Amino acid sequence: MRSPLHFALICTLLLIAAGCRQPDGPMPTPSRDAQEDLADISKDLTYIATGSDPAGPTDLAYDLRKYVPEDENDAAPVVDELSRRAATAVRSKKLPEQTAQRLAHTFWLTISARDLSDRQVETLQNDTQSMLMSIGVVDQQAEQVAAQVGEVQRAITRRQRRWYEWF
Repeated sequence: MRSPLHFALICTLLLIAAGCRQPDGPMPTPSRDAQEDLADISKDLTYIATGSDPAGPTDLAYDLRKYVPEDENDAAPVVDELSRRAATAVRSKKLPEQTAQRLAHTFWLTISARDLSDRQVETLQNDTQSMLMSIGVVDQQAEQVAAQVGEVQRAITRRQRRWYEWF
């Protein structure tokens, strides 16, 4: 028969292990200028989808790259790849304005947030993939854009893993 001490020790260890999950990082909120940029990003995505502006992909890359700090040189090519993949995915798709705004916000969060947890990054990836699939983007292409969201976060994050998160 097990003693109450063993039971208490096991409960304590389980509670400690449960408390070791990675805490969520702060989600940035867009400033007034950032909200204007979000509108630009949304328009870029819409122009790419309709094909009405041949400079749409270039404009998208420029608008997204604004949020890459100059001291993070390795992040710019990853953000450019996100722009390229997103432009390829939405080209010739029917992109509702609300979905374009949500995608713009998700891409902005991906580049602006510096301390997101793995769970938050996974949520961004899942949201991106589901939004793209809702407008008719094939699963593989949507997965590639979502995967690039994760790559951007890995290149931009300042968050250091704590010792207990490695287990």
